[in-house]
Amino acid sequence: MTVKTANKHEQRTRETRVLLLQAAETIFVRDGYEGAELGEIAALAGRTKGAIYAQFTSKEDIFLALIEDRSNSHRARMEKILAKSPTVEENMAALRSFYRERTEDKAWSLLLLEFKLFAMRHPESKKRLQRLYATMISRDDESRLAGIIGPAAKGKNAISRVVAIQSLQPVISALVLEAQMETNLSGRNVIQKVADRIFDALMEVPRP
Repeated sequence: MTVKTANKHEQRTRETRVLLLQAAETIFVRDGYEGAELGEIAALAGRTKGAIYAQFTSKEDIFLALIEDRSNSHRARMEKILAKSPTVEENMAALRSFYRERTEDKAWSLLLLEFKLFAMRHPESKKRLQRLYATMISRDDESRLAGIIGPAAKGKNAISRVVAIQSLQPVISALVLEAQMETNLSGRNVIQKVADRIFDALMEVPRP
């Protein structure tokens, strides 16, 4: 089987996309969606404004592409971590570690907030986000998740594995943002302890 290698033009196109998305993250986090300017994104990436339009149709498009790229990166990271764990117990510990890492990603929490506020005002963008989430996790994934981290508890108050997983990121993002207000949540150790407690509660992990 012959593996097709990218030519120089394709490589440069990919490199440009990576640089533009990296620059877009910096500008969107700094200025917010409304305040971000495509010219600044292009300048920070060392490209022309035309390079943006060669790959993205608008500021909205590059914003959505950034969210999708980051979400897919997190999913790949999670799957890589879980692939190294041979048991349900180790999978659960690895998953807790993954979400603990998210408490240190202030940029992602800010981007999610910006995007969700934007999506609430733009129905088509909201649908695009919903489609993205559907490809990452759906109700049909309950059996798959149960095989990885064990089945959910039984009873009327039990939370499914799908709901628990989908709840963790927004809750942790809210904690990270609240900590930026110099509240009692400020401090790495505090945030991580709270995140661990939330994880254990949603996953119904017995505490020693």
